[in-house]
Amino acid sequence: MHDSERELLFDEWAEHYDESVNEWSRGFPFEGYEAVLDEIARLAHPKPGLSVLDVGIGTGRLAERFVNAGCEVWGMDFSSRMLAKVHEKLPQVELVKADLLGHWPLPSDRRFDRIVSAYVFHEFDLESKTRLISTLAGHHLVEHGRMVIGDVSFPSEYVRDQASEKWAEIWDKDESYWAADEAREALHRVGLEAYYHQVSICGGVYVIEIDGEQA
Repeated sequence: MHDSERELLFDEWAEHYDESVNEWSRGFPFEGYEAVLDEIARLAHPKPGLSVLDVGIGTGRLAERFVNAGCEVWGMDFSSRMLAKVHEKLPQVELVKADLLGHWPLPSDRRFDRIVSAYVFHEFDLESKTRLISTLAGHHLVEHGRMVIGDVSFPSEYVRDQASEKWAEIWDKDESYWAADEAREALHRVGLEAYYHQVSICGGVYVIEIDGEQA
């Protein structure tokens, strides 16, 4: 699918994204969706004044938790309609339209205390995930900052393979769902340590810190 087709797809999805996620929150792929978002927020340790970048902000369901905690929130997304939804709901959020695998119109010296993301990175293969996380950590995370990513994820490649057989009829082969063992190894190779928390049968949260302190 071309980038323009993907953008159109997500622009159209923006109108009913929240409703569709709620409908799919029982079973694969969004089992435990709200619990995953809650765990991202919990592990990010939000507090008033903390600067937070939400990567792939969507309609703002994760960002809202940080706004409510008094954080200064920025959001990136490539869908204009998704960003419009966030602006309607959370006008205080600083919004940036950007393709995560392309050019980011963020100031080169703009760093954040926390970088968070929910249900975005499964769009990218493992190499792209690793490169994107490394770039975010290296260029936009403060020293001793923390990145927290929640997504469709499994504890190992073996469990993911079992899941693909169990849900074969609805498994999207174009998506790159996480396996924690391979993801942690890939991130380790670029100098990042990731700690993993399984939240539901198909959802988990990764915590990545430059200084490697455990969550």
